[in-house]
Amino acid sequence: MTTINHSTAKRAFTMIEMLIVITVIGIMSALVISAFSNAAQDTRRVVARQQQAAVQNAVNAWVSSYSQENGLAAARTVYNAASSSKGRLQLVGNYLDDSTLAHFLNTSNTTNNSQVRSAALKKTSQYLDLSSWSTNSYPKVELK
Repeated sequence: MTTINHSTAKRAFTMIEMLIVITVIGIMSALVISAFSNAAQDTRRVVARQQQAAVQNAVNAWVSSYSQENGLAAARTVYNAASSSKGRLQLVGNYLDDSTLAHFLNTSNTTNNSQVRSAALKKTSQYLDLSSWSTNSYPKVELK
């Protein structure tokens, strides 16, 4: 019977141990890549919500200012007369900063008269809906 001296035996990884280590590294890298891709998509969604809020705030400020001088019915008439999204954005443009307004007007891809897209909104496949202002409501900017 032969005995193996453990102090002089060659130590090495077996093939199974190597496969397990490679598999674990692959799973961990997949999780990291997925986390980064989700973070980018989450950031785009936040930007889309911020753009919606900025345009809604501009609409609110315009309605408040215009209706104080001319009345709410006149504000509704003027808002609805600007039948395209670009027209409504230009109508409230004084209440947006110049770069935001230019960003929407220069990169806008309107699919119909009540939709507007920016470059950030295109990446999330969303758009802002500046629909007409009905009698018993308030103009609302919706992210769709």
